[in-house]
Order: sequence, then C-alpha cells, then structure tokens
Amino acid sequence: MPGTFVFLKEEWQIDGVWGGIDLEASLRQLRAGIGSGGSTVSEAAFAALGATTVELSPVIVEQCEAVRTVVRTDAGVWTATLDVASREVTFLNEDTGQCETRAVWPEAGELAAGSFSLELMGIPALETPRGNVTIDSVLVLLYLQQHQSGRELFGSVNAQDLQVTFEVCFGVLDEDAARLKAEAKAARSKETSTKTALRKAIEQRLEYGLPTRFDLDMQQETYTKTADRWVAERLQIAGAVDQHRGVLTVREKEAAAGRKAVAEAGAAADRTQQALAPLYERRALARRVQAEAEAAVRGRTHCPDCEQPLRAMSGPGPLCPLCRQPDPGLPTRQAARHEAVRKARAASAAAEKNLCDLQQAAQKAVETRRGAEREAERLAGRAEAYRAKEITPREKALAQAAAAEAEARARLAEVKDRRKELVRIGELETLAASLSKRAEEAAKEWAAAEGDSQEHRLQTSKGLSQIFSDLVIPMAPDKIRTAVIDPKTFAPKINNRSLKQLARSAGLVSLAHTAYHLMCLEAARTMPLVRLPATQWLDAPFDGLGGGPEGERLVNAALQVCAATAGDDAQIILTTPQVLPASTIELLVTEHDSTRPLIPHARAESEEA
Repeated sequence: MPGTFVFLKEEWQIDGVWGGIDLEASLRQLRAGIGSGGSTVSEAAFAALGATTVELSPVIVEQCEAVRTVVRTDAGVWTATLDVASREVTFLNEDTGQCETRAVWPEAGELAAGSFSLELMGIPALETPRGNVTIDSVLVLLYLQQHQSGRELFGSVNAQDLQVTFEVCFGVLDEDAARLKAEAKAARSKETSTKTALRKAIEQRLEYGLPTRFDLDMQQETYTKTADRWVAERLQIAGAVDQHRGVLTVREKEAAAGRKAVAEAGAAADRTQQALAPLYERRALARRVQAEAEAAVRGRTHCPDCEQPLRAMSGPGPLCPLCRQPDPGLPTRQAARHEAVRKARAASAAAEKNLCDLQQAAQKAVETRRGAEREAERLAGRAEAYRAKEITPREKALAQAAAAEAEARARLAEVKDRRKELVRIGELETLAASLSKRAEEAAKEWAAAEGDSQEHRLQTSKGLSQIFSDLVIPMAPDKIRTAVIDPKTFAPKINNRSLKQLARSAGLVSLAHTAYHLMCLEAARTMPLVRLPATQWLDAPFDGLGGGPEGERLVNAALQVCAATAGDDAQIILTTPQVLPASTIELLVTEHDSTRPLIPHARAESEEA
C-alpha cells in the first residue's frame, strides 16, 4: 500500500503576486458554478505535478507566471512549482530543504517531472516493451476530468500503458514481474515476426523451384557470360554505327549545302524579278515619248475643235498646217521635231533591249534555282537512303543487343537476389532459433515470477468488483442490476455491458465514472496490495446526468455515495455546484461563481481588454 499523498494548497503567481485556495480536508467541495474556473484549477493542479495530457486554460497561459501545488507525503510536505513559460517543475521539500527540478517534456536520457511525482505517490515509474507507467496513465485513476465524465473511460491514454498501469497499481504485478511479463511478450512477438518472415521467405523460394547454391552459381555464371557476349556485340555494332554515321554526316552536310544553294538561287531569281518592274516602266515611258514626238512631226490635219480637215489657204512662204497662215519658222521647228522623234526611238529601242536582257537573266535565274532544287533533292535522297541502308538496321540491332544485355543482367540480379534470400533464410533460421530460445527462457522467467498472479488477478478483480458494485448500484438501483470489473482489462461493466456499449446512456456512463474513481479510493485504503494513494479529484462528475426530477434524483444518490465513501484516511476533492448531504467526516465547502472565481486575483476579461 502506498504512503500518504494529500493535496494541501494550490496557488497561482500573477504579476509577481501569489494567491490561491486551501485544499486540505478529508472531503473538500468546491461548490463552483459556471464561470468560476473549476476545470482550470483541477487541470493546473495536475499540470504542476508534471502531467502532459491535461490542458492549461487561457487564463493560466496568459496571466500566470507559475502554478504551485502543495502536497503532504510520508517524506514531508512537498511544493511542486510549474514555470508556465519554461514548462519545468521545481519540487521542494519544506521539511528537509531537498530541491529537484525536472522538465515536463525532458530531453533524451533525463527524468520527467511526472516520474518524481509518481515517486512521491509511492508508485514506480516503469518503461517496458509492453507499455509504460507514467503520471498520465496513473492520472486516469486519480482524476476524473470534466470533459471525460460523460464519455468512455480513459479516452486520451494509450491502451498498452493503461494495461501495465492497472496491473502495477492494482497490485497484480510488481515492478520486476511487470518487466518480465513485458519482456516475455516482446520476445514472443519478435519470435513470431521472425518466424513469419522466415515462412514468407521459404514460400517465395518455393515459387522458383528451391534452387541450391550450386544451381544459383551455375545460373549466375550462365547469365554473366550471356551479358558479356551481348556487351561485346553491342560494342561492335556501336563501332560500325559510329563509322557509318561519319559518312552520313558528310552526306548530310552536302545535302545542307544543296539546300543553301537552292535558297541562294531563289533569292537571286526574286531579285531579278523585282528588277524587271522599273524596266517595264521605262519602256512604257519611252514608247509614250516616241508616240508624242511622231505626232508632233506629222502635224495637225484636222481642226482640234470640229475635227474637220483644214482647208488649204494661199500665201507666201511655208504655211501653218493648222491655220494655213504663212509661218517662216516652220522648217526649224520641223527639224527639231524630227530630231526629238529620232532620240525617242533610240531611247525606246535601248529600253526594249535592256528589258529583253533582264528577262533573259531572270529566266536563267529561275533555271538555276530549279537545278539547285533538283540537286538538293538528290543529295537529301542519297543521305536518307544511306541512313536506311547502313544505319537504321544497325541501330535496330544495337537496341536489340542492349535489350538482351538488360534482360541478362536482370536475370543475373534475380539470381543474386535469390542468393541473398538463401543467405537471409539461413540468417532467419539462426535468428528464429535464437529468439525461440530467448522466448522460452523469458517465458520460464515470467512463469517463475508469475506464480499465482492469475489467481491473484481474479481475486483482485473480485474484490474490486465487490467495491464497485457496492458503490454504483445504490446510485441507480432501478437501472443497474449488476456491476463488475473485467479481470482482463480492469474496465467496469454494468449489466454485462461495457461503457462503450453504454455510450448512448450518458447518465449511466457518468455514474460509472464516479463509482470507478471512488472504487480506486476505497481499494487504496482497504486492499493492501493496491498501490494507489487514497486521493481522488472529481471535476464536475454529474454533468452528464441531465436535469429534471430524474437527473436530480441521480445526482443526490451519487452525492450520498460520495459522502459515505469519504473518510479521515482519504481525501476527496469534488468540484460541483450541488449541495452535499450531511457527513460525519470533516467537510469543507467554499462557494465560487463568476464573481468569486477559484483563482481569486485573476484579471477579468474586461480588464484584459
């Protein structure tokens, strides 16, 4: 049976000032209404002991620099102070002056603050392959959280940790036996996993015919020679391909030069065609000038107005062809006109000759371009034919050789993998034999240490069942007929149904929670092998019972059981707005609400704003 562990006080440091509430009493009721911070206080109390699954409210995180919990143990009065910022807990023995500082989340190899709190409770902190005993796993047996009161038990803790914690805390196993059981189970698990791997490896080996080491050596030699042969052939083909690619490169350059010649000839033909346009214009201009000059030489024979032939008129000297008037300057003008006609004809003939020459040049440029195109097509066709004849078949053969080499190497890799599997099978057989031997030794050690633990487990579960039944049935005798503790899991069953099956009935779940925690308290003070302190903190356990006459009846019945269970050798801290019935033991009640919060000097939200 563990020693004393009693909460004496809880305090908070805000702006350098400490303030808090007294908790020392056999039955302490914090009659807390909405807004009083009941859950804030309970969560902070266990956070100061190093618990990690509790949640600090914004009031604690934003306003408090530190949280301090004072407890009384057999070793004296201890003060656990949590630094909210650094998440470190300082434990101070007020009698001896002993001081220990532990981190809530320690580095590798360091001890956690929760481990020291377990030492103060008289519970060993264990780490086994099957699970651990931690402050958080023990907490589910000492602290009923408000948000869990109407739900399935132990929803936030690892099931393996809980199982080990139950076995140790309920006295079914001691530390050595718990370790031996965990080691035996871990050894058996390793043996099973190794034998499973061995069986799968043998089954896989059966799929490809159980080849021996000699068979694998022969296959490896065959595939190695095949791969080397294909490598040699691939290299030979690659050399021939490189040689023919050199020839193809020359021919492709010739084809490229032919395409360049085609482009140049086309550009020259385009330039010649563009040069023809101004020559056509010059020829047309020369012909027009010639026609005008010839018309001027012939003179006018018709009147420009009526277009009738002009009548001949007499007079001395040359006459004007238009008006038949005597015109002494007519010969000079006629001579000039004949000269202009001659020059115009010469210019027209020159323009015609230039145009003909340029047309011939344009025709030659077009023929040159066509010849260059034919040559370029010939060179390109020759290069493509050479590629199709000399290179493409060799490239295909090269790809086939590479594929054959890859296949041979893949087969070779498979053979090597099978050799590794054969070696691994031998290693697994050796390991399986070793693990089987170790598992048998661990099982023998556990069997020797176990003794009559199974019988003790049954007797313990019977004792717990009797306590649980005596507590929970009076809370609702019309609804609860039977109540037992499962000897395998140590979880409660009501009417042969687990709490998970009772999830729709929040009232029964809440009653089961309350009765289970009271059972832990009663077992701690009446069952010698139970390693739990006789302390319970119940935070609003009746929220799931509902309202109305029925809910009030269930609450009153549960409160009567709580009052009857309390005693001078135990401590119950109850956070609930209901009124407790009269009790023969020491009862201290404090009233709290939104105007009188449990943290007396906390700043209101309006002050924060």
